[in-house]
Amino acid sequence: MSKDQRFIERLEQNCASFPEKTALISTEDGKYVTYSELYERSGRVYRFLKHKGIGREDVVMITLPRGVDPIIALIGIWRAGAAGVILASDCEPERMAYILQDAGCVLTIDPGLFAAAMDCPSLAGHEETSPHDLAFLIYTSGTTGKPKGVMQEYGTLDMCVVMHFCGGRSVIDGRFAMLAPFSSAVFMLIVPTLLYGAWTLAVIPMSVIRDPDLLPECIEQYQITNMFIIPSMLKHLKRIPSTLTKIIAGGEEANGIFSDQVELFCGYGQSESCFNITTFLIDREYDNTPVGRIGEQKAKICIMSDEGEVLPPGEKGNLCYKAPYFRGYAGLPELTEQVHLNGYIRSGDIAVIRPDGLIVITGRADEMIKIRGNRIEPAEVEAVMRSALEVEWVGVRKVLYQGHPCLCAYYAEEPKRSIEEAKRIAGRMLPPYMIPSCFMKIDSIPVGANGKIAKNKLPLPVSR
Repeated sequence: MSKDQRFIERLEQNCASFPEKTALISTEDGKYVTYSELYERSGRVYRFLKHKGIGREDVVMITLPRGVDPIIALIGIWRAGAAGVILASDCEPERMAYILQDAGCVLTIDPGLFAAAMDCPSLAGHEETSPHDLAFLIYTSGTTGKPKGVMQEYGTLDMCVVMHFCGGRSVIDGRFAMLAPFSSAVFMLIVPTLLYGAWTLAVIPMSVIRDPDLLPECIEQYQITNMFIIPSMLKHLKRIPSTLTKIIAGGEEANGIFSDQVELFCGYGQSESCFNITTFLIDREYDNTPVGRIGEQKAKICIMSDEGEVLPPGEKGNLCYKAPYFRGYAGLPELTEQVHLNGYIRSGDIAVIRPDGLIVITGRADEMIKIRGNRIEPAEVEAVMRSALEVEWVGVRKVLYQGHPCLCAYYAEEPKRSIEEAKRIAGRMLPPYMIPSCFMKIDSIPVGANGKIAKNKLPLPVSR
């Protein structure tokens, strides 16, 4: 393999070299797709798109049900040299309509269109792309109250496959369980990494993922050896599946977790990187688990002051990293400029390099919240809940309620709608993980010494 071999080239080589090897599995319906079948079916999508004149810098939306088909469609889009954006098939209509327009999608591959593509003859090969051509968009929660499109170029696909090592060893390999939403950065990291390595990706249905009893059984049934999981979900598993040899935990703080049954890694990345910025082999239970060790990471990282000065070990500052193929946020040039700092990407995390070289995150530079691995900007939830409750002000913060991290919405006046009605209305605009689980009426809005609203002074809900 050439060290600069592109992802699509490598995938084509794998499909020719390992035609009968399983590339994809859908555990919900027991579908198996070999590498030759993946190539043949994605070639149908490629021909379908090429016939419609879709190619470089064109964005195609995918709204297929969770399973192997969205992955086949995405590979077809990449072979056509176009860009993909994946949404859940049951995505909220208002959110889908917004993203469709914001991303400038020229086509939507829904079940009907996918069936039409599957009637086409397969087309071999792929369109040539530059590393700086647009490859995909990921929509995260935005500070403006609307979803924010993170644009990634084709070079990101090539970077994914070299950024998943820890101590010189691959951490994403074998038969891998896909637990992440297809609309997430984790999905976009895992797909090219596994297919580049000629490994196998097993898609697990959400109904199984949410069940701490069923998930281990499913993993063992399909002989899965590796998975990425959110730490809070890992803590609630009834047992570690016997077939697993590696687990990558990420998406939120990997604190208070350890296993002597498997190799357990802390993987740290963002939508703006879409590769593992740092990886750490968890050797014991930590109150604040390090995310990596300086000097062992393939990504270029440093700790910077707000002015862009590189800080020495022991000083807290902005955790920054190089992401050369992050194009920016769709339609948000000012926000794109703000996230850059002296040639690096500002992660938004405050971190410190300890004397032993370990990198430890100590807090957030903004108010971004992570719930079950999903990144949430409170402003988006607050804007929707203000309208849904018909009140002047809503504050949202992350709390621990009934033993689980969740969102709590606070309001200071009597709402004009019931909580249940407001949640139903909000559900038309927000995905389930962004709907607050608890609501509290407060007597007054807390204000700090600087005159700004002090969310850290909002009362914590009492579990019943």
